[in-house]
Amino acid sequence: MKRKRRNSKKPSAQLLPAQIGFALLCVIAIGALYFYLFWQDGGYTFWQDGDYTFVHFIDVGQGDATLIQTPSGTMLIDGGDNHMGDTVVDYLLHSGVYFLDYVIATHPHADHIGGLISVLDSFPIGTLIMPNRAHTTLTFERFLDAIERNNVHVIEPIVGAVMELGDAVFTVVAPNSYGHAGLNDYSIVMHMAYGNVNFLFTGDAEAVSEREMLAYGHNISADILRVGHHGSSTSTIYEFLHEVDPIIAVISAGYGNPFGHPHNSVINRLYDRGVSIYRTDYHGHIVITTDGQNIWVN
Repeated sequence: MKRKRRNSKKPSAQLLPAQIGFALLCVIAIGALYFYLFWQDGGYTFWQDGDYTFVHFIDVGQGDATLIQTPSGTMLIDGGDNHMGDTVVDYLLHSGVYFLDYVIATHPHADHIGGLISVLDSFPIGTLIMPNRAHTTLTFERFLDAIERNNVHVIEPIVGAVMELGDAVFTVVAPNSYGHAGLNDYSIVMHMAYGNVNFLFTGDAEAVSEREMLAYGHNISADILRVGHHGSSTSTIYEFLHEVDPIIAVISAGYGNPFGHPHNSVINRLYDRGVSIYRTDYHGHIVITTDGQNIWVN
């Protein structure tokens, strides 16, 4: 008696429950990894509908550039040196910025305004705020040309003036006089309050300007201090640091810069007060996120 031949066709592929679960787990893991990388790399558009404010201390080497994104608008303080213009523009685009309500050019030195030339050529600007002080450099001339070319609305800083981006309130606290020998002490200094969290952005303000802020009794108390003049020993005097009383300090400086920024004396002053220090020359881009109550550093 002949045996029946077995069916030579292979059974149709079927996913077992365990395989389905594993596949879903992989999808979730990949999604979580993508979200993490997107967050790390500056993609914050996921959160723009929430009540979060992001302050990006952009790594522009030996220079300053700070992007502030609130639920209601954006502000850029300085833009690094000339060769960092494309870097700043790319960072803004990647962060979902297509319009800047305010641009602050703290003072006319190239490491603060050079990159703003590309910014002015790339984005519509609501208002540009800059001190009424000129500089005899090609960078400053090109910066003025960019302002004219793009028909940018420019105003001078007025101490005590208040600007609002929704719940974020910005107050100009310097410069307080116009008899300074150097341009650094003409730096626009901005105090920002968002809920119960406060920031102080100091540009390159040095001891003269810091003492004026103290003498005029401005509110400079802040949880986060953008350390003046890249951590130079000419800034962040003890009295000023005592009044600000920060818990976090951010220093923008280029790795191995020829000026020795930040200076050890400033680092020691901050450490003596128990301040947590973040530096663009060590950490790269630094992003501080707040909901007005809590602070996260990335």
